[in-house]
Amino acid sequence: MKHYKTIKKCRLCGSKKLSQTLSFGKVPLGNNLLYNQSSSLRAKKYPLGLQNCNRCNHYQLSHEVNPKLLYATNYSYLTGVGKSFIKHFKDYVPWIENKCKLSKGDKILDVGSNDGTCLKFFKKNNYKVIGIDPAKMPAIKANKSKIKTYNIFFNDRGSEILLKKEGKFDFITSHNVFAHISDLRSVFKNIFKLLNDGGHLCFEVGYFLKVLQNNLFDTIYHEHLDYHHAAPLVQLLRSQGFSIISLTENKVQGGSLRVLCRKDNLKKISYSANLFLQKESKFFKKNKIKIKKWKNTIENSMNKFEEIIKKYYMKKYVISAYGAPTKATLLLKLANLSSHKYLNYIVEDNKLKIGRHIPCTKIKIVDFKYFRENKPNILIVLAWNFIDDIKAQLIKKKVKGILILVPLPKIRKILI
Repeated sequence: MKHYKTIKKCRLCGSKKLSQTLSFGKVPLGNNLLYNQSSSLRAKKYPLGLQNCNRCNHYQLSHEVNPKLLYATNYSYLTGVGKSFIKHFKDYVPWIENKCKLSKGDKILDVGSNDGTCLKFFKKNNYKVIGIDPAKMPAIKANKSKIKTYNIFFNDRGSEILLKKEGKFDFITSHNVFAHISDLRSVFKNIFKLLNDGGHLCFEVGYFLKVLQNNLFDTIYHEHLDYHHAAPLVQLLRSQGFSIISLTENKVQGGSLRVLCRKDNLKKISYSANLFLQKESKFFKKNKIKIKKWKNTIENSMNKFEEIIKKYYMKKYVISAYGAPTKATLLLKLANLSSHKYLNYIVEDNKLKIGRHIPCTKIKIVDFKYFRENKPNILIVLAWNFIDDIKAQLIKKKVKGILILVPLPKIRKILI
């Protein structure tokens, strides 16, 4: 694979019986944020669409971009930027300690550890922590914070390196990563190999049921290869030898699924997990027609949002945006807001993104100081899943007289 390839079988069960759910045409890589404006305008675009497996009902992208283009060079996302994420990890550690009965000194691995935010909380509780992440900038930041992090992909070679240098682990975790990995079967196989007998795996992924319920289409982007719900994952995990301990939901990233399982080769499913699966199955059966018409729902939503922006623009209101997450690229495209005439700039908290541009646009990413000196009338929050954090920060910094527009899950107006 030089740049990208067409996916012809299900990543989870291997079936070749796939159906196209929707297509967005060609879209630039949301994390390809370049300093040079002319280079940004020439940024390459790649096919972006969603397909469904007719055998196990898994949802996945129809094309896969070379992961080296996605992560190894220009990836600038940092977990530790969002305050709600930090609190989530702080609460996660005692939940795991209670569920998995961890002992002080146990070895913990975080797959896709980013800047080490999650592992910092485990380390504070006297566990031995190791991270692995292919993104260079976050890995450097983690190691500077004394969170030992291997800057390599978690594949067969990466797992062999870990096994040779670190041995086996008592607990393995991962957050919002397993949607990014092409060969998930291999990932679970390698995790099983790295775990001690009786050890636990707990991971969180964006919950596709919530994406459908709330029309969160902007979570579909090139880095997110898979759109998970519990049933296909449980089938795959059990085939690898895991027992399913619990399936739960939380509100992180607009709605996430948390899966806790144990290496025991018994392949059991707990009573509570079975109830979760039954409820999920009813949802997908009930919403078959709604899923088929999802493209129309998305277009109607974005047409409505564009009309709101146009009205303010025609009244000479100054319009800017807050947050440059990966998903912003698709939302801006579908709402026809990629034009520089609508958005003066985008303000960001992540220092790695400041001074760069949204791909295929002239829209520059600026810091808070620039925002304060060039305050807009209208502020579109593209990082809508952090709206509470952003609103609290603006109030704390005494920013007033701005109308905030939140595009998803439903269009909202907030005056501060």
